[in-house]
Amino acid sequence: MRKFYILLLAISFGNSFSQTVIFSENMGTPPTNPAQTPIASHTFQNSSPVIFSGDAVMVLPNNPDIAMPSSGYEGASGGGCTAIFATDKTFMIEGINTSNYSNITLSFGQLKGNSQNSNTVTIETSPDGTAWTPLTYTGVVGSLTTWSLITTTGQIPSTQNLRIRFKNPPSTVSAFRIDDIKLTGNALGVKENAIAGLKIYPNPVTNGKLFIASDANIEKTVAIYDVLGKQVVNTSATDFVNVSNLKGGVYIVKITEEGKTATRKLVIK
Repeated sequence: MRKFYILLLAISFGNSFSQTVIFSENMGTPPTNPAQTPIASHTFQNSSPVIFSGDAVMVLPNNPDIAMPSSGYEGASGGGCTAIFATDKTFMIEGINTSNYSNITLSFGQLKGNSQNSNTVTIETSPDGTAWTPLTYTGVVGSLTTWSLITTTGQIPSTQNLRIRFKNPPSTVSAFRIDDIKLTGNALGVKENAIAGLKIYPNPVTNGKLFIASDANIEKTVAIYDVLGKQVVNTSATDFVNVSNLKGGVYIVKITEEGKTATRKLVIK
């Protein structure tokens, strides 16, 4: 319960010392066959409005020839991972709402192949899909066939639709595997009740539907966090959000409408 109140304060009031998980993705688990799955055919941990694209592939965790599931760092999920096997291939995530955060940091698990002697995978972010800003990182230099946790440096924009792009440059001769992508940041100050007429009901939720209403009655961005600060829902809605996949417990709902944001405690039974 103590963790829940810490999370509530971080999301609701925010300060330069509070760190919140904005987004996390463990890449899900690809099907047992085939050994490689296209990005477009795969079911990720996150769903709409987050979109995954690119010509990289998803790799099975139980294929000993190509998989090498993530391990050896804190938070390693060990399931499927994204593999950028060839030069000039990409993996992109878009639709992440970072508009209420500052000092945003990106981390992820990475495995680079035997023949690659430097950390040359390109990582870029963009607020609009047109202007891209590279991030930098320092990893293990030299031949490596074990996973490591990478933390990037560089400015990541606060925007309603952040794009992250991983790319294996034309000069790279080896494969890279990526897993457990996470964004953290400082929650900005949020004015409660800024959304006129905001109501969420029923609370507790017992039938898998959380209804959200306001005076404006327009589309809202809805993010739900568990007691550990992990984002478990990130979607858009005008009337209700499907929460049937969430386990019973206490959550925080963050609702954004026309740049105004409010947070609410949510109980699911």
